[in-house]
Amino acid sequence: MFKEGSPIAYDAPAELKKWPSLKGERQKDRGPPYLVYNGTLADCVRELMGKPIKGISLYDIMTPPQAAFDQTVLSPGDAAEIAMRQDFPKT
Repeated sequence: MFKEGSPIAYDAPAELKKWPSLKGERQKDRGPPYLVYNGTLADCVRELMGKPIKGISLYDIMTPPQAAFDQTVLSPGDAAEIAMRQDFPKT
């Protein structure tokens, strides 16, 4: 998903959003995702990783594209991959 050797701007603006859900499943027909947290990419990754595993699939992180990735919506799997990088800021 990420381009090797490309740095990630962890201080880039980002938003953590949650999709409307029913019985733990996204309900895209019930409206767009709503804002849960607004901050940096690193902050949003930390916020998402702190959510209960059972509902983590209901969230996405919206951020401007970077050289390391070209999409603007990062999935929970993408966020986990970012959190495991050695250069991810721990605090």
